[in-house]
Amino acid sequence: MSAGVATLLRSSWKRSRVGLALLLTLAGGGLVLRAWLQQPRREVEQGGLRLRLERAVWLHEPTDHGDAARLPGAAGAPGPGQRRLVVEVTAFNPRGTPLDFTPGELRLADATRGTEWTPVEADPAVFTVGPARMLPVTLSFDVPPTPGPVRLEWVRGSERATLLATGRPPTPGVSRTQSRWPLRVEELPPGREGAGSVLFHGRLACASCHGGLARVEGPRIAPFLGDFSRVGATRVAGKSAAQYAYESLLDPNAFIAPECVAGVPCARPSVMPLYGESVTQQEMADLVRYLVGLQGGG
Repeated sequence: MSAGVATLLRSSWKRSRVGLALLLTLAGGGLVLRAWLQQPRREVEQGGLRLRLERAVWLHEPTDHGDAARLPGAAGAPGPGQRRLVVEVTAFNPRGTPLDFTPGELRLADATRGTEWTPVEADPAVFTVGPARMLPVTLSFDVPPTPGPVRLEWVRGSERATLLATGRPPTPGVSRTQSRWPLRVEELPPGREGAGSVLFHGRLACASCHGGLARVEGPRIAPFLGDFSRVGATRVAGKSAAQYAYESLLDPNAFIAPECVAGVPCARPSVMPLYGESVTQQEMADLVRYLVGLQGGG
């Protein structure tokens, strides 16, 4: 082999190695980019809208007695063997024009099986988020037994982002005495009306949505509660006002009041927070006691 041919072969081999290294680098970079896109990000902007995951909590099915918040046996509760994941998100529009947001853009996916779940709330409502405005949304997903992790994904147009990666909790073998939230409101500690009033008007800021208690008229986005003792007992057949208040505070979407403002239906899903995650049993009892004492003003 001549020296010229040998030099040419060495040069060709070097170029091949460089090209191969470049391809491997690009392929590796693509894998890294793909992995990064699949990593959960609590706040994401897609299609001009910014979405932030505020909170996510697994509720126990009605027959479970675990130490996390769980649903009492109420209409709308997840079926036997299912677990409900409730998520709270805030949509923010940083643009100068209104943007639409559909709760169905959020999906819960089991990547190992290729299964997706849409929110339990079947109403395909489209919310319009005005410029520089925020929209709080609470959604829930009922998940049957699945061995793999599940991911909360936001699909908007051709864009997809992961907000949360979590595992469906197994059914715990815990006795009822260890349950954080009992099935019946009567099993809570005795409530104190004065302490409940302080919670309602203070830390929990219930009046910011429900408005004043003295009269039905007035700015609000949630039902009037001034006569809750009477109205609460009529919401769900067979449930007292206290039981209805208790279950609604644990799961605001278990029953949506038909009207929030005169002639205006309440939002679906409910925008009320999951108070079972932020109050103690005593505080829950105090708040319920205060609500059932409201008989027509103040």
